Amino acid sequence: MILGRTLAGWSRAALGALALSLACAMLLGCERKAPGPEECARFAATVVLQHAPGGIMTLEMQAQIEEETRNCLTRPYDRELLNCVLVTSRGRACLDSFRRRSGRIVTPSVDPG
Repeated sequence: MILGRTLAGWSRAALGALALSLACAMLLGCERKAPGPEECARFAATVVLQHAPGGIMTLEMQAQIEEETRNCLTRPYDRELLNCVLVTSRGRACLDSFRRRSGRIVTPSVDPG
């Protein structure tokens, strides 16, 4: 009952602030670091379609997008790599930066350009 007596002296506002602070800390501490399915799909489409002549997607390109999305979800890609590709459309430079940053060798299924 020591905890009960200790909390009894606190005001409702103080307890509410404490609960809110703990909830915020938990949410920020558990932020997903790996990209999710939607991010990986955008990344894959950007990487593959930068090679599409006239922006026309073929069945082969659609299969490559699916494969690269799967690779993104299963390999240790990070959001910085995905953001780099989405912002700059320079897949090769972004992958080189990722390799230096992570010390990992990544071989994409599609030539990142």
